[in-house]
Amino acid sequence: MTANPSAWAQPPVTSLAALGALGEQIATNNGQSSEVTRLTGHHTGPDLLFKRYKQPLDDTDALRLDELVAFGRSDAAAGRPAREVLLDRTSWPVARVTDDDSATVGCLIPMAPDAFRSPGGGFREIDTLARPDRRLARDGTPPTPEQRITACRCLVGIAAALEQRKLVYSDWNYANAFWNPADYTVHLIDMDGCAQGTGPDIHQPGWEDPLARQGMPADLCTDRYRVALLTARCLTGTRNLAEVLHTLADPPPGVPGGVAELLLDMLWARDRETRPRSSALLAALHDGPVVQFTVERSPLPARPAAPRSDTAQPLQSAITKPPASDEPTGSPEPQAPASLDPAIGWALVILVVALLVIAAAIAS
Repeated sequence: MTANPSAWAQPPVTSLAALGALGEQIATNNGQSSEVTRLTGHHTGPDLLFKRYKQPLDDTDALRLDELVAFGRSDAAAGRPAREVLLDRTSWPVARVTDDDSATVGCLIPMAPDAFRSPGGGFREIDTLARPDRRLARDGTPPTPEQRITACRCLVGIAAALEQRKLVYSDWNYANAFWNPADYTVHLIDMDGCAQGTGPDIHQPGWEDPLARQGMPADLCTDRYRVALLTARCLTGTRNLAEVLHTLADPPPGVPGGVAELLLDMLWARDRETRPRSSALLAALHDGPVVQFTVERSPLPARPAAPRSDTAQPLQSAITKPPASDEPTGSPEPQAPASLDPAIGWALVILVVALLVIAAAIAS
C-alpha cells in the first residue's frame, strides 16, 4: 500500500459526511476537479486529500474508480510488481467519496511526498527538467545525462506498470509529473482517471497523438506516444517536436542510441499499432537488450531554424548539442540586451570623431 498505511483506514467507499470538517484548500478548478482539499482528523495522516469532481460520476465511472481502489488495496500475488510501483510512485486513489444521495462526488488520494516540493513550496513539475542545460544552469548546476536517464527510468517504469495492467492514463504532460532533484525519482498524480483498455482522450496543446482520429478515445497506443514524448523531452532538454525528432535521429553523447531508436519508433511510426511498448523502452533505459522492432516511420519534418537567441554559443554538456532550437513553446523569457564588445565600442567612437573632424575641415 502507500507509504502512509493509515490513509487506507478509510472504507473503500466513504461518505462525504464521514470526512467531517475539511482542511486547507490547495487547488481549485483544476482539470476535472472543482477543488482539492486536505483531509483532517480520522488518523488519516497529513498527506490525504479529498478531490471533489466538477460533476458526479455516472455508474460506469463509479465502478471504474472502485476497481482502481480495489487494486490498490489488494494483497493478491497477481499484479503485485505493478501494484508496488504504482503505490510507491503515484497518488493512487484510496477511496470513492459519495454524498447523501449516494452520488460519487470525489475520491481520496495521497498527496505527493514533500521531497518533490521546490524551495518555494510548490511541487517541482517535470516541466522544469524538460529544458536545455543552458536554461537550467541559470538556477544552478544542470543535471548530468545519467541523472536525466534516472528520471526517465522512473517515469517510464510507471508507464510500464500501467500498461502491464492495461490501464490507460492519457493525461501525460508536464503538470502531472513531479521530480526530486535529490535522487531524480518521479511522482505521478491524477491516477483516479485511469481506465481499462480505453478512456477519455485528455491532453493539452502539443500532446496530441498525430495518428489518432478526432474524437477517438485514448488507448494504450496513445499512452505510448505521450510517454515517449515526455521521456524524449526530459532526456534531451528539447521541447519542439520536430527538434526532438531530429535530436533523436542524431543523438548527442549521453543519449543511448538504442533508447533514441525506440523513442523514434514510438513517436513517428506510420502505424500507431506498431509503437513499441513502454516496457521495451524501460529495458533499454536500464541498459538491457534492445528489442529490434520492424517499425516503418514517416519522414521527419523539417528541422526548425534556430532562434536568434540561440546563435550565441550555449553551455556545453553531454546533452547540449548546438545549434538547437530547444526553447520551450509559448512565450519566450525576456532576454537581457546584448552587451557590446568594448573594442568595437571604442572603434565606433574613433570613427565618429574622425568623421566629425573631416566634416569640420571641409566646412572651414
